[in-house]
Amino acid sequence: MDTIRLTVNGLDFQVLMSGQSDRLVLMLHGFPDDARSFVPMMRLLNDAGYRCAAPFMRGYHPTAVPDAVGHSRCNTIQIEGLAADAEAITLALKARFGFQSCFLLGHDWGAIAAYAAVARRPDLFRAAVMMSVPPGPVFLRNLVRNPGQFVRSAYIFYFQLPWLPEWRIRAGNGRYIERLWQAWSGDVSACRERIEEVIETLSGPETLRAALAYYRGLLRPPPWQWRQWNQARRLLLAPAAIPSLVLAGEQDRCIPPAMFSGCEEWLSEAGGHYRTIADAGHFLPLEATQEVVDQMLRFCCACR
Repeated sequence: MDTIRLTVNGLDFQVLMSGQSDRLVLMLHGFPDDARSFVPMMRLLNDAGYRCAAPFMRGYHPTAVPDAVGHSRCNTIQIEGLAADAEAITLALKARFGFQSCFLLGHDWGAIAAYAAVARRPDLFRAAVMMSVPPGPVFLRNLVRNPGQFVRSAYIFYFQLPWLPEWRIRAGNGRYIERLWQAWSGDVSACRERIEEVIETLSGPETLRAALAYYRGLLRPPPWQWRQWNQARRLLLAPAAIPSLVLAGEQDRCIPPAMFSGCEEWLSEAGGHYRTIADAGHFLPLEATQEVVDQMLRFCCACR
């Protein structure tokens, strides 16, 4: 496993790299998580003939925190910026390694970024795999039918508070992060070491503020970011642009399969599919590594 640094969009990104191939898989992580949760998948994909790149998303140590977020509690991280990062990282890797095709994979916030990136630049990606988050139109339609999702998503509203979430997470030495993993996936004893690493990643005050700035950007962007917010809304509500595979854990207690109802129909127009994975919760890259890779390989081979 190698580590490289890329400077794109005014930020220094640290990227985990593995494999030697002209087929790239760009892997975008979520919250509370970091790029290292993809390492087991990366090894399997390398064996199958793919090169993998997993950047630490903007603001996640050791990737830089945007100056606007690090210096002000008012600024947020916008989905349009995440899509632009995926685009710029892909182009930078292509210039350096010269791969022939790129497949985009995202989990949780990484899936949201992937939906937006595909809508922004469908020409860059052969196919996409999104995990644990449904497409925007599907989520909104099912939210009306499943009001219990507001309870499951209560943490998002909590994160809108200006300083209390940061204080609580730091005061509890990151145990709040561990409780989120348990709430969303149940028994995470096999992921204990990984959770401790994630807590360490989020331990810096600027990194933690940046991670929560993703959520604050969803619901209360400052007026000077309204244009970016509206652009993100347009990207997330756009029709499927390339073949995409959406995966959900049957035991996911953050966004359960009921919130994916109608996903297959939404994806089918662009040649995509929706699949559930038995006995898995929210953190699919770790809980169902082999099954996720098998599903992805079957799908990507059909898209080549």
